[in-house]
Amino acid sequence: MKGTFTCCLLIIALGVVSSSHAQHVKFTNYYTSIRNFDFTDCWRGDSIRLEGGNEKLAFPEPLGFIGNDYQRFYIHYIKVKKRPGNPYVYDVYGKTKVKTNICNFKGTITIKEAVLYKESYDPSFKEGSVTCDVVFYEDSTQPSTGIIKGKLTTDFCIDKKGKMYYDAILSVGDGYCNNQCTATWTSYKTGKSKKCNWGDFRMPDSRELDTGAGVVCIQEKYIKNGWETFVAAYGPGDDDEKAKKARQTEEARWWK
Repeated sequence: MKGTFTCCLLIIALGVVSSSHAQHVKFTNYYTSIRNFDFTDCWRGDSIRLEGGNEKLAFPEPLGFIGNDYQRFYIHYIKVKKRPGNPYVYDVYGKTKVKTNICNFKGTITIKEAVLYKESYDPSFKEGSVTCDVVFYEDSTQPSTGIIKGKLTTDFCIDKKGKMYYDAILSVGDGYCNNQCTATWTSYKTGKSKKCNWGDFRMPDSRELDTGAGVVCIQEKYIKNGWETFVAAYGPGDDDEKAKKARQTEEARWWK
């Protein structure tokens, strides 16, 4: 591939640069009320409802990177459960993957702040967001493992019946994202830390890696760091046999 970077389509032009609520200014503190909702489906659901609420999309697998070389980082939440007795804490079990190394992890997502915006992009819903502390402990008996600690921001919406959903109201437009996590991974063995970020549809703090505006565009110099099949699957010529095989790899359930 030629050029300084290669543009790669993630999922039918669901592009993002920053939070979908970047234009929201006025909000109210919603921390006390948020205890009455269950965020499990915002982090590990079967599907998300797209703008208008009539169409659904399979729940997205996060895009992520680790280290200054932007090595591709995979993370999958196998199970998320609200902790009995503490409505702000969710116990999480899942797996991470870097190159061919797959690790189990256990940890928590703890809601620390919650806001409800005074205006919504869709009058049928109220919109808000939560800011959470993330602490995931990879299995120390496995190779190349460590602790992941960070901040997660999740956007949600509430319909007129009071039911909460993953907020995909602006999912068809540029500037959309959700579940943005900015974290560090610290090795059990060496104590050294690396930047480790991930998110749905786009990644936070990734402008060096992803130069796209409306869609994900991986800089050519980083493609070799685990992004080859992503580029082949969703880049130009995505209808050829190579692209079809790459999409099969991208859609494989590596955590099974």
